[in-house]
Amino acid sequence: MIRLRCLRAHYSTNKIAGPSLISLSSSKSYKESLSANSTLAQLVEAYRSGNLRVAEDVQGNSAEINSNRSLPMTLFPKVQVFSDVMSDPKVGDWRKPMTKWFRLGKTVLKMYLNGIRDTWNVHKESRETLDKFAKHQPLVTQLYRDLEFREIESRIKSTGPVQLAITRKEFQEVHRRKEFWKLPSFFVLFILFEEALPFICYFIPSIVPWNCLTPGAFKKLSEVRISSQKFLPCKSSETPAPDYVSPYAMPLTNVTELLRSFKLLPRWKSIIYNWFDNKVEPCESLAQFHQYLVLDDWFLLQSMLSKEKQTTLTEKELINAILERQLYEPGENLNSLAREEAGRKVLLWRLFIYWAFRFQDTIVAGGSKTFSEVWGVNNVGILNFPGSQKLLNKTSLDNLEI
Repeated sequence: MIRLRCLRAHYSTNKIAGPSLISLSSSKSYKESLSANSTLAQLVEAYRSGNLRVAEDVQGNSAEINSNRSLPMTLFPKVQVFSDVMSDPKVGDWRKPMTKWFRLGKTVLKMYLNGIRDTWNVHKESRETLDKFAKHQPLVTQLYRDLEFREIESRIKSTGPVQLAITRKEFQEVHRRKEFWKLPSFFVLFILFEEALPFICYFIPSIVPWNCLTPGAFKKLSEVRISSQKFLPCKSSETPAPDYVSPYAMPLTNVTELLRSFKLLPRWKSIIYNWFDNKVEPCESLAQFHQYLVLDDWFLLQSMLSKEKQTTLTEKELINAILERQLYEPGENLNSLAREEAGRKVLLWRLFIYWAFRFQDTIVAGGSKTFSEVWGVNNVGILNFPGSQKLLNKTSLDNLEI
């Protein structure tokens, strides 16, 4: 990884001259931002031309950027199952109340079995991906460094679009493979409680593999994650735009709280790190998460800004991208939003604004600089910054005539 200990003496918090914020205060100011930010203009054009869309599932080229099997369901099957039972003429009226719950239990258990199988397969197949890379460094570190070098080489030699030795789907499944370690305890609970397992999983969602979460359990975890937003460096900045912030310049408590909400640090480890004032490991982990998001953004942007093919992002991947970047308000139900046309548009435009601010002037968006040249090395000051002073909502979406 780009080590941080050597940077502590040189960087803490500093002003940086990054891109201008995307203005959402009025239709006129938004159009001025659209005119000034070429990245936003490209994303809007890709969406309006049909080269970028959101769908429930995908095949073909876009299968390389989506991994639905490693993500949770977006709609609980209760309404559909109950409706099927009520319209089934083979089930007598006196049996229907009991049959509805019985079939729902069977459907949920089948979902859990499929989730266990998919988690196993993701872990197994992602091992083959990891075997292609060096074992002494995290994959994120290697890819981030490789991306920087390749972009610099592309700029010097004019070699065209940069390619990495991995697809986004492979990259994401390596990131999500850690859910495998929840399988032993989850499988025991599955055997012991069977139909009662959904109730246990709702009240203790942290024990559930990510792709086995029900929408209700996902909502609980999303509320936990958004509650940590107050620990982001950009939330304590005295200026509208984020400053340069090294992870080592952050209070240790803020670092560990963020890592816990991102599912990157167990509670017992955070207690130990805070007790002994150990900043090294937590700060390195936060920098790696920052690099992970930069890489994931790069994979998505590279595909979306390509005029040679259509890019389809699944609803599950859209929801997960919004969750990881904390581009939602407390109380918002991301699953419900993604199933509505207007809500889906809001979520997608939040990502557009987020990407446009972060990647303006960078090579992947047609600029001349690497991400680190624009923002500085491991600048967690821009971590999950939305790109505008306020988060886009349905009202502002209508007002801006997007």
